[in-house]
Amino acid sequence: MARKLKFNQKVFEEIRKLPAVREDLKRRAENIAAAAGGEAMGYKVTELVLEDPRGAVSVMATGHAHFHNRKNHALIRALDAGRD
Repeated sequence: MARKLKFNQKVFEEIRKLPAVREDLKRRAENIAAAAGGEAMGYKVTELVLEDPRGAVSVMATGHAHFHNRKNHALIRALDAGRD
């Protein structure tokens, strides 16, 4: 007999807003940016505070990093650095 599993959506939304979750996302994004070339090259981490139901971060390639990323796909190659 199959049993159905019911998720509490409000709890998921609360977990996604926790400061610990946001800090973990930011730490992972900083690791990815550092592995791609770092802030000296132009990779910047930005917290997206307007993404309401969840914590969100972005790693942007600015300046020289933009061309470095287009040529070498540095951000895609650096994704494993965010898994620790």
